[in-house]
Amino acid sequence: MPSNHIIKANAKTSLENKWSRALSIGAIILSILCLYIVLLQLIFIPISNILNDITSTFIIIAVTVVSAQLFGMPLLYGALRWFWFTASDADVPVSEIFCYFGSGKEYLRALSLSFRIFMRSSAVLFFCFLPSLIVVAISSPTTYSMFNASMPYWASSVWALGNMLTFLGVFLSFFLLLRYFAAPILMINDPSITPHEALDLSVIITKNANGKTLSFVLSFFGWSLLSSLYLPIIFTLPYFLASYSVFCRFLINHYNRRVATSFVNPF
Repeated sequence: MPSNHIIKANAKTSLENKWSRALSIGAIILSILCLYIVLLQLIFIPISNILNDITSTFIIIAVTVVSAQLFGMPLLYGALRWFWFTASDADVPVSEIFCYFGSGKEYLRALSLSFRIFMRSSAVLFFCFLPSLIVVAISSPTTYSMFNASMPYWASSVWALGNMLTFLGVFLSFFLLLRYFAAPILMINDPSITPHEALDLSVIITKNANGKTLSFVLSFFGWSLLSSLYLPIIFTLPYFLASYSVFCRFLINHYNRRVATSFVNPF
């Protein structure tokens, strides 16, 4: 696998003479994101006036998750599709980012992948953070007040263990979720494979490249902080998606070469 610098250089090269269309995609997604935030606020304000804070927060989280699955992820896959084929020197129109909304079959395919990734990610996060949640509950006075019980004197001293388990949960969950890193590209690249097969194949392809994948993701930490200001998304998102597409291409080629070598030299 090449270095992150080479991958990013290839991504920039793939966008030569195409930056105007790439920036248009960033602007479209930023506009939709802003509209999405406004709509969520319009939903949240009346709900919060009618229901209590806990119920209204739960509803807004549920609406956010469902709407992201139904609209956000198919749009993101469409944008990724544009960058994937652009990296292969294909001339793809900007309207390609809406391709998963133009066909019921393709929309359900994108929806199935996003739903499967969400469910698997939720399961990974749950099991990785379960130990820390148990320890935090044990060391919290609120837990004992719910059952009208007195808090043991030793319980308040285990909070440090909870912090350590939380840190381990973050690291382990992040490492495990990297297994699904290439799934969207695999689905986009091969229309014949199912979303389930794309996820399983992603686990196989990334099995011996988790360290490289982790290094690649962390190399965008500074850009991610810049993107939190929203407006830079117009510029950073095309760079992210182009680099991601190039990285996955190298990742797939690396796996194919490794498999070919194993057939040539089985022992």
